[in-house]
Amino acid sequence: MASAFGQAFQFLPGVKGPDGFILTQPFLDVCRQVLPVVDKLGTAFGLVKTDIGGNIERLSQRAAKDPERYTRLFTIVQDEVVENCQNDSSSCTKGLLWLKRAMEFVCAILRRLHDDPDTPLGTVVSETYSATLMQFHGFFASSAFSLAFKFVPSREQFLSKVGEGATVMIEMKLLVDSFSEVLAEIHKFMEEQGLNDPTKV
Repeated sequence: MASAFGQAFQFLPGVKGPDGFILTQPFLDVCRQVLPVVDKLGTAFGLVKTDIGGNIERLSQRAAKDPERYTRLFTIVQDEVVENCQNDSSSCTKGLLWLKRAMEFVCAILRRLHDDPDTPLGTVVSETYSATLMQFHGFFASSAFSLAFKFVPSREQFLSKVGEGATVMIEMKLLVDSFSEVLAEIHKFMEEQGLNDPTKV
């Protein structure tokens, strides 16, 4: 697989351990592999890219403090709940929540791009944002994002940057389908733990 989607997809089989738990570093590695895809959505996605990168780093730093203990992703969150710091704005719990949301947003864009070949990328991005991330953004954040998204590249420009050939759309769908399952599991965990904070930023 040569496209940016294919490269990211190659990391997905290692995300879950033999016991079925999501593994911290492999999960973060997939997120890192998605960053070049985000980058190719243009300068309009600078805010999203910065947010994703910061949250990857936050979780990675915590995991590095005790790699053996934090082999499993959810252990980081569970420890913060015990420490009663899960609601801090700088917590890994909040970092994982926002990382999940950003990745859901990106996956939703790619899915729509795959399923709806006639809609311009700019329309796909703005409509997807309204249906996903916008509900968690206050006036200033949503205004900044909505303005930025007016400057996304054309559908053709984006696809030419992520990889040439007929396999690009196939690899895109493979990545989105597989990664969405992992994100859904994280969402379910956050919901069950009462950590899916709806507070706007």
